[in-house]
Amino acid sequence: MAEKDDLPINFAEALQQQSMFAVYGVPIKDASLGDFSRLVSPGLTRLAQIKAYAVGDFCVRLPKPVVMLVPGDGIPTSDPCARPKELKWSVLPADKTVAMSMSTGTFNDVLDDVATKGIDGGLTLENPRIQDGKACVDIHAWAKIEIFGAHVDFDQRIPVCIPLEGCQTVYDVGWANVQVCFRAPNQICAKLCIGKWGLSKCWEYCVPVHLVTATAAKPCKCHSE
Repeated sequence: MAEKDDLPINFAEALQQQSMFAVYGVPIKDASLGDFSRLVSPGLTRLAQIKAYAVGDFCVRLPKPVVMLVPGDGIPTSDPCARPKELKWSVLPADKTVAMSMSTGTFNDVLDDVATKGIDGGLTLENPRIQDGKACVDIHAWAKIEIFGAHVDFDQRIPVCIPLEGCQTVYDVGWANVQVCFRAPNQICAKLCIGKWGLSKCWEYCVPVHLVTATAAKPCKCHSE
């Protein structure tokens, strides 16, 4: 008589087994799901501290644990990806869950990291110069805000020249703007600020500028035929 594991399976079952992967960790005691249950896939009923995951024979140990919603209590396992006392949960990659990474640091550093999560951006200043009585620079500015599946982004190169005093806004799309300032005696500065959906952050960068002078063309030493 054939064992149960030897029975044929249909295509859908084979595809599901191939697409599933495992997470490993320890369940968290007395943790309330609260409003998380309405944000995730059905069947995710337990919070656990996940320390590793595996896809087939490929195992990844996480650099720091992540608290996640998982399906049920987990099962003991001898999988090589698991460490002693870690349990295993089999999950579908497409299932929606909630994850909270564990961060350590000062209150200021941890709170600043949380406040700016989902924000990325920066700027560079190239070819700074004093030209025709103005401070000029080529700016490369980029930014992205992403939260709860919604996102906005931009990536712009902005050549600007401003008077040798004060500041000017040289780019503005509502949620992002770039301001350029000349600071005596010889600095040009750019400041990128972004803000949307309660998230905001600024970057500022300054470089020295130098005078660009016109160079007289050298006479051509040509040989006449």
